[in-house]
Amino acid sequence: MRIRCPKCSAEWEGKDRIGVRDECPECAAYLHTCTNCVNYDAALKDCRIPTTDPVHDRQGQNFCEEFTFGPPSAEKLSGKPAEKPAEKPAEKRLSAEEARKRFDDLFGNGGT
Repeated sequence: MRIRCPKCSAEWEGKDRIGVRDECPECAAYLHTCTNCVNYDAALKDCRIPTTDPVHDRQGQNFCEEFTFGPPSAEKLSGKPAEKPAEKPAEKRLSAEEARKRFDDLFGNGGT
């Protein structure tokens, strides 16, 4: 199994199952953490499986039996922003008059 450390992005060939004490060979970050699990919801900062035991340090080593090493996300552990998709071109701001005209054209001018 190909593994990429979520903290330093080092890549290496690893075993099929991440052990509780496994660390990144480059930066020594723990790998068996909530933030590295496919069941971790970064938006909620909690596990998607409601029956798991509470973990106080989501980035620290834990003994969760539901742990499944997930795809790396640079933002999960390191705080580095992930590559952003190409941004849409900025839209031209409308003047108040132009916005009102478009509104009236769309919904009618209110019977005037």
